[in-house]
Amino acid sequence: MEFIYSTRNSDAPVAFASFEAMHTVFEMVAVHVEESQARSLAEDIRKYIGNAEKILNRHDPESVFAAINSSKGPVQVDDETFALLQFCDVFRRSTDGYFDISSLSEKSISPAYSLDADSRSVTLADGGIVLDAGGFGKGYALDHIRKMIQNAGVKDVLVNFGDSSVTGMGTHPFGDGWKVASSRGEGNFILRDSSLSVSGLRPDGSAHIINPKNRRVVSGSGMIAVEGRSAFVCEVLSTALYSAPAEMRSSIIAEFEGYCYKEIKQIYG
Repeated sequence: MEFIYSTRNSDAPVAFASFEAMHTVFEMVAVHVEESQARSLAEDIRKYIGNAEKILNRHDPESVFAAINSSKGPVQVDDETFALLQFCDVFRRSTDGYFDISSLSEKSISPAYSLDADSRSVTLADGGIVLDAGGFGKGYALDHIRKMIQNAGVKDVLVNFGDSSVTGMGTHPFGDGWKVASSRGEGNFILRDSSLSVSGLRPDGSAHIINPKNRRVVSGSGMIAVEGRSAFVCEVLSTALYSAPAEMRSSIIAEFEGYCYKEIKQIYG
């Protein structure tokens, strides 16, 4: 983990922490915090993300998602995973199916899994079903991390997870909120105790998001940015809206009070 602490401005000491997680890079800037507290908080966050990956990383054969994907019958899961799968199914229905954690599956079956509350178990609908957390994992983790930061009593923080999911708490020491800009487009945002998620083509212009409706890669240009309170919900919506037809986007996001979206033209070169 990279950790830097600066007291160059005595009125606003700054801590920066960065480490690799969830196949990308996690970064945190915290202001008005003591060095020892900032370092301890960063370590706790890194441990939390490591534990989250033990649930969400389907590529890890020891993870909960891997166990579900390889099963041929009911799999009993912990309360957190069960609640998470419940949320994902609610989001699938409320986005008209444009958010679906089974979009990488060989077959198009909806719903792709069933839940039994009595046994706290999940059962896949058929063989070949693959549940994947790529469309929400960073946002889900960020919501937990925000609570960790709040519980630590730290108020002014900017967290960036993979340049696609960002949460701003409190304010920048020389501004109102945290100014965030897209490095590949025309989007500019001020985060005030809110989150931002961006979905679209990769930096090299290649497509990677699957439309759950037809199991085809979405090849549309540009990006979709969603801003709102929960980083989890922002990631769900940016993924869904990018896949959905343009004429459906307003009606989908209308189901989520307090969230807004913006289309951003991507720039390559």
